[in-house]
Amino acid sequence: MSKNYYSCIITHGKLAHCLKGISENLVVSAVKFEAYSNMELSLDDIEKKIQEDIKKKKPDKIVFFVDLSGGSSCWILAHRLKKGNNDVAVIAGVNVPLLVSYQMYVERLDWDDLLKKIVEDGKKGIITA
Repeated sequence: MSKNYYSCIITHGKLAHCLKGISENLVVSAVKFEAYSNMELSLDDIEKKIQEDIKKKKPDKIVFFVDLSGGSSCWILAHRLKKGNNDVAVIAGVNVPLLVSYQMYVERLDWDDLLKKIVEDGKKGIITA
């Protein structure tokens, strides 16, 4: 049985759509990412679409993957949507290994362990050779 999680990538430029496409092509998973770009829509429009999705899907948990932490518009939007809700996670520095790990472990791990695992795997995907 698939977990009722809302998984959303919010980035600058076309990155969200590229990451969504790549990760969904690499792994057969029940996870379907929503992808939004601040280049295509205003932050207010993205927020409205996400809130509509959440209202319709009524997820148990929500994860927002963003490209940059801190003062970036995508980070700020994700935190505005989180508003202190413990069932919402915001993860910055999204990359392909992180998303693939999420897809592979979403059904196997509980929420807290899942978040730890995917961040760890995302970091492992960054190397110097």
